[in-house]
Amino acid sequence: YSMLLYFAGSFILNEPTENCIKDLVTEDIFKKMPVSSNNPNYILASSYLNNLNSSREIIYDQILADHLNLFGGTGISQAPPYESYYMSRDHLLNQEQALEVNHIYRTYGWVSALQGQVPDDHIGIEIQFLNLMLEKIHEIEDELCYRELVADIKKFIEKHIQPWIRDWNSDIQKNAGSDFYKGIGYLVVACTQDVYHLV
Repeated sequence: YSMLLYFAGSFILNEPTENCIKDLVTEDIFKKMPVSSNNPNYILASSYLNNLNSSREIIYDQILADHLNLFGGTGISQAPPYESYYMSRDHLLNQEQALEVNHIYRTYGWVSALQGQVPDDHIGIEIQFLNLMLEKIHEIEDELCYRELVADIKKFIEKHIQPWIRDWNSDIQKNAGSDFYKGIGYLVVACTQDVYHLV
């Protein structure tokens, strides 16, 4: 799940390059998903992403346009990747949400490499932090510390991802023209749901 979250988060934070998309398609990478899940959102993600394969023509311009239109590269975001947007009544970005997650990041001694460039409540940044916590699970031998970390992971997902991620994905599904970003939207929802139940 860490690998899938890293993959999805990086394509939300960064514009996909044509060579990268071509490599993913040429290698039929989406037919080799590293986990299997009965989660309906995961099945939908796999279905969309499996449409990107070496036997079909890929329209890179559509994928790039989706990134720009969905996440604000054109100045207008059709699916703003920010917790504060979906958690505020007036759908305005606010620093309060970003400061709250920043406090949690600092508790773990973590600072986003994009701090000052990308708000801390961006889903790509939140996914990076979630991955950091998931990696720590494998390093902890003390049972009490392990249970505390699992509780922190669940609490982070409950408070900072679950309340808004479905609405965000709904905006992606309404506005994306490419199977690539439709799949990415469902993948983020599915992976965070599965991680929550598996830790």
